[in-house]
Amino acid sequence: MLLDNEQDFENFRFRAVEVDTLLRLLWAVLALLVLALGYIGVGAFAALRLTKIGDHQQYSGNPGDFGLEFEKVRFKSRVDGLKIAGWYIPQPAVERAIILVHGRDASKQNAISGKLPQLAAKLHTLGFSVLMIDLRGHGESEGKRYTFGVQERWDVLGAVDFLLAQGFLEGQIGALGISLGGAAVIGAAADDPAIGAVVVESTFADMNMLIEPNWKAESGLPMFFLPGVFLMSRLLVGLDFTEVIPARELMNIPPRPILVLHSNVDELVDVSHAFALKEAVPDAELVLIEDCSHAELFRDRPEEYLTAVTNFFQQHWDSAPLAGE
Repeated sequence: MLLDNEQDFENFRFRAVEVDTLLRLLWAVLALLVLALGYIGVGAFAALRLTKIGDHQQYSGNPGDFGLEFEKVRFKSRVDGLKIAGWYIPQPAVERAIILVHGRDASKQNAISGKLPQLAAKLHTLGFSVLMIDLRGHGESEGKRYTFGVQERWDVLGAVDFLLAQGFLEGQIGALGISLGGAAVIGAAADDPAIGAVVVESTFADMNMLIEPNWKAESGLPMFFLPGVFLMSRLLVGLDFTEVIPARELMNIPPRPILVLHSNVDELVDVSHAFALKEAVPDAELVLIEDCSHAELFRDRPEEYLTAVTNFFQQHWDSAPLAGE
């Protein structure tokens, strides 16, 4: 009888140990699930925040302030058909046109602290028709998020289609993009040889180069969360940050001329990005302008900026053969 009681006690104790082990395992699995959900949740929040279009100081200027007649136009982005808004400033009896593309959280009206219409007027006096556009989700265009140039290129290509419909030939269309707009211009020119000349200002060369050094300061999160953000951006937005490398796409543009403009003290996109773009295409012209804020080169150093842009278009693009010549 005593033996049976001892055996029952041992069985009971063994089962108790089994139950305790199972409970510990369940708690461990539950804790891992909670941590995983938290990790995914933080990644999703950060991914959506990174692609959310923010506010920008508003300005009221337009090309009419500089005595120019312009048309309010709308056209479709080439791939997904979003309606893109623009201001078209025609120049009678000219063969070439320039697309102006603003940066992140800006617009055709607000970029360069409201001075993009003035830049358009200056380019118009050089003898170019000018098309200023609002990228998707910005200004008067459709869209809710930006993708660091991946889909914004479609908006630039839609602008190309608009100009082709106005009678401009392939190679007669140039593009000048600022910051995010520069990435969009590079992608568009890499995809379509109709863009005959490229100017990019304050533009990043590699998204990884841009995010990783600034991640902790910008997000307040440790680097541990960054892979989760990349994963959720692919799942939620369809954007693979690791593949956003304008420097690599820039290599598909030559022999068409390229001008890279950058501030030597850019506080958001370090000047190393400009050198990386130059390294990708050694024949590209690189002009560094001193003591300018990010994406404000024309505002801070207008004469130097215009000299660089004017010389580039006159010396490189004007002398380049047009498509079909």
